[in-house]
Amino acid sequence: MAASSSDLGASAAAPLTSVLLRYLAALLLFGVGAVHLYEFSADHYSVIPIIGDLFAANFAGAVALGLALAVPLEALPFIRSLPLVGRAPHAFVALGGTVFLLGTIIGLIISEQWSLFGFHEYGYRTTVWLALALEAAGVVVLAGFLAGEAGRRRARPAARRR
Repeated sequence: MAASSSDLGASAAAPLTSVLLRYLAALLLFGVGAVHLYEFSADHYSVIPIIGDLFAANFAGAVALGLALAVPLEALPFIRSLPLVGRAPHAFVALGGTVFLLGTIIGLIISEQWSLFGFHEYGYRTTVWLALALEAAGVVVLAGFLAGEAGRRRARPAARRR
């Protein structure tokens, strides 16, 4: 995940804080994916109907979202040409990542308190605490990134009017 000098430059298009938050969010998403892959394989969640598939999908989704956040915009010319998405591809990915992480947290809470697709999680083991910490940190970092992006987009039109 090497950053190009133009990606890390503190330009008006992408301040350094925004880039660092984006990369930190990508790392947190990779961590969430790794924990779910571990539970899928080492904790044998792969044999649990539906839940095993959800853990595999969580791993794949976390890695895909992390990669999409880590890719510099210059590497996405086909995305930049899309009417709405092309204006803020990382912001859309960050929003999707936030929803993804919140959904994962909600799924865990449901499986701890009640039953989720016939599966009931018992007790908070180290991997569960790690997953919760990474997911919560990911939500906070992505919210910070989105707030920065929203503020930057609002400030840009005001600067054009002068």
